[in-house]
Amino acid sequence: NMCTISTRYTAEMAKKMRSMPEMHARYEKCRQRYKEMRGTGADFREQRAMIFGELKTLGWVLGKSDQQINQEANS
Repeated sequence: NMCTISTRYTAEMAKKMRSMPEMHARYEKCRQRYKEMRGTGADFREQRAMIFGELKTLGWVLGKSDQQINQEANS
């Protein structure tokens, strides 16, 4: 389907505003995925970079500083 974006969202879903609890839950899920990828010995550099980019963006939306996002991602 041409309306489907690679992150499994449809064009209509992308227009919907997310609540702060939804954003926070997505941030935590993304943070967990990043930690899991870091913990594997495999080389997932590109995927880690994409997940970290999403993590940073979500963190900014939640009002977190770069330093706080980095600390939470690497804790």
